[in-house]
Amino acid sequence: MTAQFASWQSYSVTALLLSLAALTITGCRPITTEATPPAQEAVVAAATPTPTPLPQETTVVAEVATPAATPTKVPPTSLEFEDLGLEIAVVPMGWEVTVQDGQTTTRWVVPEDAAGWAVDSASAGAAGNTVVAGSQARGEAVFAPLAAGEITVGQQIIVTGADGMRYLYTVTAVSGPIPVFGATAADEAQVGAYIAPTETGTLTLITGWPLATTTHRVFVVAELAGPAQ
Repeated sequence: MTAQFASWQSYSVTALLLSLAALTITGCRPITTEATPPAQEAVVAAATPTPTPLPQETTVVAEVATPAATPTKVPPTSLEFEDLGLEIAVVPMGWEVTVQDGQTTTRWVVPEDAAGWAVDSASAGAAGNTVVAGSQARGEAVFAPLAAGEITVGQQIIVTGADGMRYLYTVTAVSGPIPVFGATAADEAQVGAYIAPTETGTLTLITGWPLATTTHRVFVVAELAGPAQ
């Protein structure tokens, strides 16, 4: 496992499942009559000192500016789904500082008009796991086709990097819906496996499910085939 993904591997899966829930229209906690939508959409928790239990509520205490990609990395700038005639812009994801059950932690904030690249994951076309998250319900709902089951095994995705290079990925796996709240240890392990570093070029897409509100998460995994023609 390469050193460039050490921080990514250390992420708390429990905190990840919590942050994924914030993509729901109904807010950052299980649906109740008092639930209030968050001001921004959040997904994929950043590293925390220890896993935190699933809280009933998350409070935003500060926001950090959107990070720039490190000089050694080439961020993806677009995803092209040729079979669907669809192209989606990708931008680096920022993060926000939150308090969960009295503990301060951070979580990724997914843009509403594009998909978000996790800057701790691999570059476009590089060895390793390139992780991109997007909403299926909020804003432009750029990943709604994923939640609707329109992405299937065998389809191809072209990833364009900030350097203008284009790479071809072939979809090899599409997960079933994985619960956000009330996730079992097996569910958490499955999520951890999807976002873990890889030795080979991999693209992992994450979105919510179903289309209207987020109770589950779905993953699409594609393997790097080489430069796009």
